[in-house]
Amino acid sequence: MRRPLSLALTIALIAGCAPASSPTDASAAAAPQARALDLTNADDNLTALVKMRCSLDPEQDVVTWWKGTIFANLPEKAPQAILGFEGFNVCRTVPQEDGTWQFRSRELSFYRDLATGELIDTWVNPFTGLTNEVVHVANDPVSHVFSNRTRAGDPNIYPWIEKGGDLMLTFNVPLTYPNPLSPDEFPEESSGPMYTGSEHFMFFTPRAAIDDPSLKSAPASYGWTRIGPWLPWMKMGTAPGNLLYIAQGHKVAGIDDLPADMRERIARDFPQYATAPDSWYQPNATSWTYYKKIMEQRRAGESAQ
Repeated sequence: MRRPLSLALTIALIAGCAPASSPTDASAAAAPQARALDLTNADDNLTALVKMRCSLDPEQDVVTWWKGTIFANLPEKAPQAILGFEGFNVCRTVPQEDGTWQFRSRELSFYRDLATGELIDTWVNPFTGLTNEVVHVANDPVSHVFSNRTRAGDPNIYPWIEKGGDLMLTFNVPLTYPNPLSPDEFPEESSGPMYTGSEHFMFFTPRAAIDDPSLKSAPASYGWTRIGPWLPWMKMGTAPGNLLYIAQGHKVAGIDDLPADMRERIARDFPQYATAPDSWYQPNATSWTYYKKIMEQRRAGESAQ
């Protein structure tokens, strides 16, 4: 794969090839020149994805913030808003010798009271009448490999759409896999032997920023939708219905741009989430695996007493 040139190398190449000129002309010649990426080319297409989603600089941490609402879907009833949530992902993308990029990240998301907007640690479940302990989202890692090739070895062309100076990209992710919380071990928390749901991402970024070689990370905003089972901590088991998540977000300058109450929680409970992972590790964490980890730790602590 042809790698994106560093800014320093780009400037050096331009300066080395330029004819003698006045200082003013030389400065202008040394500035990196925008080149429209060819999104039908797998290498350029991948470069655009990495630059939009994270950064072409493997040393740069990029923070993407989101905020949204969770709706409960019950049979034959209109969706009901039950919770707010707000969180962030902190990522770093690192190029590999085979032309792929490792997307290394972790993310936190906190549940909020719909009326007050405050972070909550307990929740009165309107469907059971019980007060549930809230388990916030703390997923580490959330990592992927971005490639310019499909598993079959064909060019991987992500389906960008260009309109009005913007680039748009949608990912639809249908999901089904064995539920980490088995019904036998977690009868109150498990929705069944299989996890079934879907996630849908819609990204938006300026075409000019994607083509600007002076930028390693392009501004981006996005919408996110998820359909999934009741959260384990709601203790709804196999009750009919599911959850619908609707959120929007965009890149921010860093952790300091997050709300004060979130920054306080990060410093107190999740200090490692202030930076992206500095190495690659698996498997990815989810709300379900994180909940299982917490419950197993508690059970181990109780049995040791």
